[in-house]
Amino acid sequence: MKKSRVIKRKPNLKARWVQRPESFRAKNLNLAHPVVKASYIWDILSDQLCDVLGSTIHHQCFKNVKPLVISHNVLILEVSNHFSAQWIHTHHQELIDLLLSAIDNRMSTFFISQSERLHATEFQI
Repeated sequence: MKKSRVIKRKPNLKARWVQRPESFRAKNLNLAHPVVKASYIWDILSDQLCDVLGSTIHHQCFKNVKPLVISHNVLILEVSNHFSAQWIHTHHQELIDLLLSAIDNRMSTFFISQSERLHATEFQI
């Protein structure tokens, strides 16, 4: 006798995004803070990218991405090196901006390498 398989469908992206603010409110996170909001938005984008691109590509390209801050409606994300920043910009920037526009159509993203960020902070001191 054959067993029937039950296929579980992932909740659609919008439903998962709508459910997140409730979980963050329960944890008392201050989404007005630019660093906390950057982390919150990157978590949503990362989940959506994993759903769209698949876990293998997501792991290869976005494993080391670290959200830094949101400044002037730009989500600044740090990657390990300049090559990674260029690769993401060339191959995935359009998709990322499309997914981000579903969250907030005024926002955009910018990928910066660790060395570029450290070099920029040297001049600010």
